[in-house]
Amino acid sequence: MKLLTKSAFYYLPLSLLVMVVGGALLYLTIKKVIYKQVDDSLITEKTIIEDQIKQSDTIPDFEAALGHQIEVKLMNYHLRSYQVIKDTDIYDPKTDSFMPFRYLFYSGNTNEKKGFVITIFRTISEKNELLQDIGIYLFFLFFSLLLISILINYLIARNLWRPFYDSVKIAGRFDIQSDTPLNLPGTDINEFNQLNEIFDNMTCKMRDDYLNLKEFSENASHEIQTPLAVIRSKTDLLMQQKNLKKDSINLVKSINEATTRLFKLNQGLLLISKISNQVFHEKKMVSLKRIVENGLENYKEIMELKNIRISIDGKDEALVEMNEVLAEVLISNLLSNAVRFNINGGFIKCHIDNMFLTLTNTGLPMTTKPEDLFKRFHKNSENPQSVGLGLSIVRKITESYGMLITYTCKDNLHELKLRYR
Repeated sequence: MKLLTKSAFYYLPLSLLVMVVGGALLYLTIKKVIYKQVDDSLITEKTIIEDQIKQSDTIPDFEAALGHQIEVKLMNYHLRSYQVIKDTDIYDPKTDSFMPFRYLFYSGNTNEKKGFVITIFRTISEKNELLQDIGIYLFFLFFSLLLISILINYLIARNLWRPFYDSVKIAGRFDIQSDTPLNLPGTDINEFNQLNEIFDNMTCKMRDDYLNLKEFSENASHEIQTPLAVIRSKTDLLMQQKNLKKDSINLVKSINEATTRLFKLNQGLLLISKISNQVFHEKKMVSLKRIVENGLENYKEIMELKNIRISIDGKDEALVEMNEVLAEVLISNLLSNAVRFNINGGFIKCHIDNMFLTLTNTGLPMTTKPEDLFKRFHKNSENPQSVGLGLSIVRKITESYGMLITYTCKDNLHELKLRYR
């Protein structure tokens, strides 16, 4: 959820609550003022009638003068002084409906200790219609104010946060291999300036660390390859000598195998480092099917020696936009495992559709979890020539291109499934 959406998510219900409470209080205040005017008018009329009764001990006719219903009764006995003002509904035969009234009931006594009762009815239908209109106006007013306030808050927040989003967008395009600085836009907001400064320092540190690591990896690889090449050449010369004893030949052979393994280990780690550092950034459309066919051709002699049968079911060219070198390394490592760890008289089946490339081959049962083979230096075979980096390189390549690789094994049947789309 975006920041502006999140803030609006909190702002909207709180503003709505404030508007509803404020509108209700305003409506009740207006209603109270209107009803107070009606009540004051009723009390004034009651006071006039009461004074007239006390002065003349007669019932005056105020209905025609005041224009609404008034009932006055004289009693020959004393009454308790009492006054109440309430709402009531009275049936109107003209409209065949009940009309709202505000009425005052008062009981008192004259100077002659005679009781009297005054009941005054005043219609409040017009007042209720006025309150209803006021309520509708208040609703639309506060609703409009709510929408306007949300819009203003959104526009102000978007304008205030624009430098932040610009900085995030520029930082998202940061290329660690490029010498171009971020060039984050300046702003008059101190917090965003501090954030830009942190971005600049962080990317500069990342760039320096990347260059140092890259230089170290390249130098280490180069310096290791030179003595390894010397060792391999010397061991080859030793093995060619005719006066070597059998024990000496075995020792030289062990040295040569260890040197070859160390050479492969160095090459594998260097390749993983290059993939992590995104050295292979050039991309083009490559056909995985064609690379599989060419790769199997390279292993033709080994497969003939082990009598391995090959079948390719290619319904799709499996075109993928990626670095061609990494595509060849990916397929080569998959085919290498399928060939090297296969059994005599086994088979390799390759199925390609519009989403998956599946390699199925025979082999020895697994002694470890297939998923663990994607970890570095983890291997299922005790073959001294295996360095345990093949599938780790495969996983690194697939992750860098958003692909998915899975390994399953059931008895002596191994399956590697690559989702390349």
